[in-house]
Amino acid sequence: METIHTFSGKLLRGIRKEAGFTQAELAQRVNISRETVVAIENEHPRTIQSLELDIVRRWWRACHIKVSSQTKHTFVDYIMQFLKL
Repeated sequence: METIHTFSGKLLRGIRKEAGFTQAELAQRVNISRETVVAIENEHPRTIQSLELDIVRRWWRACHIKVSSQTKHTFVDYIMQFLKL
């Protein structure tokens, strides 16, 4: 299994878009600034390296109800690789 060293902002962007949220809407739901959402999605090195799993968890909670089963499975697989489970 591949080891992942930084979290994918592109994956989070896809989840947000599939859930139908704008960056501003998701920022409000996750309790971060829109600028932070932009930095995460664009994988700004300093932001993505300091990304806390709590933010990823809140991002997922805001979006998971509206995404497909395939996206849910992809996300779980990605988290397992990221956490080396």
